Formats: sequence, C-alpha cells, structure tokens
Amino acid sequence: MLGIKLHNQKLTEILNLPNQEVVGMQSFEGIGIVLHIESQRKGGVCPRCGSKSDRIHENHYHTIQDLAWGVNDVYLRINARQFKCEKCGKPFTEELEYKPLRRGYTNRLANDVIEQVRGSTILAVSQRSGLSEYQIQNMLDDLWEELNGKKPVGLKRLGIDEIAWRKGGKNFCAVLVNLDTHKIIGLVKSRTKDELSKTLKEWGSEILEGVEYVSIDLWRPYETVVKELMPNVEVVADRFHVMKIVNEELDSKRKEERRESKKIENKLEREQIEEGLKNSKYILLRNEEDLDEDQRGRLEKIKSVSPELAEMHRLKEDFRAIFEEEKTWASGSLRLLDWLVAAQDKFTSACKTIVNWIDEITMYFECPISNGCVEGINNRLKQLKHAAYGFRNFSNFVTRAMLF
Repeated sequence: MLGIKLHNQKLTEILNLPNQEVVGMQSFEGIGIVLHIESQRKGGVCPRCGSKSDRIHENHYHTIQDLAWGVNDVYLRINARQFKCEKCGKPFTEELEYKPLRRGYTNRLANDVIEQVRGSTILAVSQRSGLSEYQIQNMLDDLWEELNGKKPVGLKRLGIDEIAWRKGGKNFCAVLVNLDTHKIIGLVKSRTKDELSKTLKEWGSEILEGVEYVSIDLWRPYETVVKELMPNVEVVADRFHVMKIVNEELDSKRKEERRESKKIENKLEREQIEEGLKNSKYILLRNEEDLDEDQRGRLEKIKSVSPELAEMHRLKEDFRAIFEEEKTWASGSLRLLDWLVAAQDKFTSACKTIVNWIDEITMYFECPISNGCVEGINNRLKQLKHAAYGFRNFSNFVTRAMLF
C-alpha cells in the first residue's frame, strides 16, 4: 500500500499539474497510459455570484489527452466536479485551469501542437501526433478567439502593407506590424479605408493617441485613415516603395531599349547592342555596391551600348544614396529637390509621384523607419500560403500568420 502511494506521488511530480494528484494509473497496449487524477482543492467559486462553495452536487468523469511521455500517449481521467452554490442555489462546474473549456486535451498539449503547426501543416502535424485534423483546427480556433480581441501594447511606430491572402493575386489584406518589435499585431481582411478604420478603432483611443509614426506604401487610403484616427502621428513613406517606383521606370526604359535594338538595320550594331542588354535587368536594378567583379564588367558593357541607361542608372544610384547618407530633414530634402531637377527628363513618372508625396517621403529623414521588416514578414506569409495551398477562411489565415 505504501509502495502504491509513493508511486502515485512520483507520478504526480512528473505530471506537474497545479492542484492535481495522481490516484491511479493504467496502461493499455496500443493506446497508452491513463492517469487517474483528483483535484486537491476543497471547493470552487461560483461564476455568477463569486461565492465559494465546497458542496459537491455531482461528479463528472471524463478522459482528456495530455503530452506524451516518450513513445507513450498519455490520457488523464479527470473529475470535473459540479458544486451547488450555497448563496444563489445554482450548480456550477469547477474551472480547470490546465484545460480549455469543453475540449478533450490539456492546454500544454494544445501549445505544443500549435508550435508544431508554426513550421508545418495541419495534416502533417496530425499524422505525427495522432490527433485528428478536427482537434488541431479546434486548437487554432481557440487561439483565434484569444488573438482576435488582443490589443497592441506600447505601440509607437506602426508599419502598414498588404498581401494577397488567397491565391490568384486578389483578396488583398492589410498587414499591421509593430516596427519596434517586428511582430504582426493585426491583419485586416481588406485594405479599404473602411475596413482598416474599423480595425484601428477597436484598439481604442489610448493606443491610437500613442502612435507617433506610421510607415506606409504610396496608398492614400492608409494615410487618410491614420491621420483621422491618430492625432499625434507623422506619416512616413516607405523608402523601399519609393525606390521601387524609380527602379520600375528604369526597367521600363531597359525593355524599350531592347525593343528598339531589334529595329536596327545594321546587323553588327544590332547584335552588339542586343548582346550588351542581354540579361541586364538584375545588373541594372541591384545596388551597384553589391555587384561582384564579373557583374561590374557586365554593367560597364550595358553602359557602353546604351548611354541613356547609363545616365538613368547613375541617377538611380544617386537617389538611393540620398536615403543612405542624409541624416537630417533639411539636408535630405534639399538633396532630394536637386535630384528631382536633374532627373525630371529621365524619370518623368517617378518624379511626379515623388512630388505628390514629397512631405511623406522627406519625413524619412526625420524618422528613418521603413517597411523593410514588413516585406520580410510578407515573404513568410507567402510561404505559409504556399504550404497550405491557399486559405479559404480568413480567420484561419490570420491565426496561422499571428504564430510568426
């Protein structure tokens, strides 16, 4: 008898659940270990009136799954006792802090499974763990309920971007990221002004008033919403989106040069230009300082066959250098204005866009934040979509995304 008691004490220590004691154990071949446990609490607290009661009304025994012990699955035979409140006279079931309400598994098993889902799929985790896909989905649904009402804490600098959450490049959602922690703090089902405004209002005025800077791509609805809801905010245009506009115009010119080269009648001249422009996109658009020796040679060849691309490439590098080198609003703004004068004939479209967003772009020199980390998160979200073969349910996508 003493040996059984010591054995159960050891199992209780290994189980390590608060206020729970192992009172028996069974082993079933092909199933696993079943531990019979009892609560050491004297009573419970009525959720209606807050009164304590130790008057047991009924015993409710059922079995839930816990973390495995080595190769053995572990199940807990628990008693979810029902008490009768002595004050209001109504029965209530005691709260078991180690398991979710109306779920057949412990919290720590759910947490372990969710960690596995971070880098895998529901199907793969189901096959490894022996849990059904339905059970794993329930775990994710519970997490969604928890995350859905969660508000950001200490938010000062916010990044807003978007990503298509369904395959096909449609159904864009807005991605909200804390630029100080590099963590997703929200996803909005649509990037429209109304949807974004609705989500931000749910954070409450205290959080919104604490936001000092917001980094956005060149999408006016984002700017309109944040200025309406965040009274102390400064909007910063994401430098990488601005750089993208310059690169796109440079690449458009590269394509035009290749098309025009095919019209040259002199065969030797035509072949020389075509050879010089062959596979030139990567060379022209990559930062010059990051090119290796062979790529630098290719760049010089491109410049030799196309003076127009040579000049645009120089202007592109000058534009990038402004954001790399300038540290004050005054010097950065003056240098950017000089660039606009020099580049207006070569980068007609980009210059117009920059002028339209000049205040937001030059704000970068005062607060050098960007959506660089947001772009990294977006790439991981794309990998998530690929692994899951797309999502039909937005809440499922949000839950998986917030696990990053």
